Amino acid sequence: MSTPAKRRLLEVRNLEVTYTGGAAAVRGVDLSLDAGQKLGIAGESGCGKSTLALALLRLLPTGTCTSGEILLDGEDVLTMKWGRVRAVRWAGASIVFQGAMHSLNAVHRI
Repeated sequence: MSTPAKRRLLEVRNLEVTYTGGAAAVRGVDLSLDAGQKLGIAGESGCGKSTLALALLRLLPTGTCTSGEILLDGEDVLTMKWGRVRAVRWAGASIVFQGAMHSLNAVHRI
């Protein structure tokens, strides 16, 4: 008996993000996410976690240079028309950032 094929929800290929002024924030990111999978991104402060998340839904500031491919349900987010991007943000995809109130506090003991 064969296993049903998983639907690829997100595929990122060679994502590069450079802010105005030439600061490279994300370089060469590749990842994939199938239906039913979860993804968490962890790393040191300033390593590009938020920039990566913002790039996935084209939420980066004007003037930011983004290259590579971001396929969401097979559609390339980087080439979508703005109306389609808004529709995807409204009904198809979202980002949940860690709230500052939920972070570890250096003053409190663990």
